[in-house]
Amino acid sequence: MTPGPRFSYGEAMQKPVRHTTVSLILFASIFLSSCTDKVTTLRILTDRKELASAAEIYNSANENVIVTIHNVSIIDNEVIENENPDLVIGSFLSSSEIIDLLRPSEAVFPVYEALSGPRDSKGRRFLTPLAFELPLIMGRKEIMSELPDAMLVQPEDLREAAAPYTAENNEGRLIRLGFSPAWNPQSLTDLLALRAPGIFAAGMENFDEVLLGRIVEETRDWITESAGDTAADTAFDKRYRYIPDEYLIIDGRILFARTDFDYWATLPDTITGALDLRYLSGPRKIPVISVTSAGIPLKTSSPDAASAFIQWLMLPETQSLLMDRWKRDGIDVFGFLGGLSSLKEVNESIIKNMIPEGHYLQVPESRPLRWSRIRDEVIIPWFQSALSNTSTEPTLTEAYRKWDLSSLAEGE
Repeated sequence: MTPGPRFSYGEAMQKPVRHTTVSLILFASIFLSSCTDKVTTLRILTDRKELASAAEIYNSANENVIVTIHNVSIIDNEVIENENPDLVIGSFLSSSEIIDLLRPSEAVFPVYEALSGPRDSKGRRFLTPLAFELPLIMGRKEIMSELPDAMLVQPEDLREAAAPYTAENNEGRLIRLGFSPAWNPQSLTDLLALRAPGIFAAGMENFDEVLLGRIVEETRDWITESAGDTAADTAFDKRYRYIPDEYLIIDGRILFARTDFDYWATLPDTITGALDLRYLSGPRKIPVISVTSAGIPLKTSSPDAASAFIQWLMLPETQSLLMDRWKRDGIDVFGFLGGLSSLKEVNESIIKNMIPEGHYLQVPESRPLRWSRIRDEVIIPWFQSALSNTSTEPTLTEAYRKWDLSSLAEGE
């Protein structure tokens, strides 16, 4: 197993890492020495465990700073208020409840503009985007080469390629299917992001139920076209998909599967060498499914140290150094912090032929607070239930309200 930043499509190219540790040490040391001669503690709250390596490197280079890492699974406004960190680094930080706890920054970095996030009235950003994730489809190289685009694949392409691949045995039981959006729950939220990118803009209790109904109907028709009905698709899923998708693809049981950067990083070269990737996209946009950002809380006791750490992380040399360190230590992390870097320059050094242009990226203006829980506990179960029924009752709004009340009761 060779973890680390790589893409098999177009021969994932990792150029020799040309980081200069001395320059990184000089940058951090000079900046911080100009601020103070006393030791400063920088408390970082994050959902990325691999940042422990960053803290170790930073501490070894700076006598005046002690970086501590507190890792949590989910970051929300209550966690930030309870932990009172000096710096927050995590995904889904753009909700208004979290933004209200952060201070704006005038620092500007050469990032993909679409990732910038909310700004204040003076145009200052509250978040510094570090990395982002896009939805991936994997398949055998020879099959992927027949798709219309060398980087992108649309739902219509998958549907067209998968439909004739279906096969049954003599008893009428499915033994081969090309693809189903129901196999991976993330595919369902991918479809929502593609078909209704602004669906959460009006809040969690103001969904366009008519549009949601059309998306459910389209998805159900897609499944029925290949499998016959949703029950047969579910039976196939239970019968075969206890085996990892990559092996089912190589064995010819299925054609495509939805995956993500972190999972791809865990696969051995013997597997990725037989596979290729495409970004799942719409006609003109690729939905960004998560952005890992850094923000400095209003109540931080070390704003200068927090700002210096962000500037250090945003150096291409630092990102190359960290990716090299994670690979050397056997930490399964794709690219930078589990995704593509917000710095196009860094992506160019590790990926060939799979670098998206900024104008293709479609980023929601904000995600609701507790997004990962809402996605996993409300939206996906509602979508799965709607697919197996002839109606979308209860509505997604009703499902959310019920969940919200129960989650409030849990908090009490």
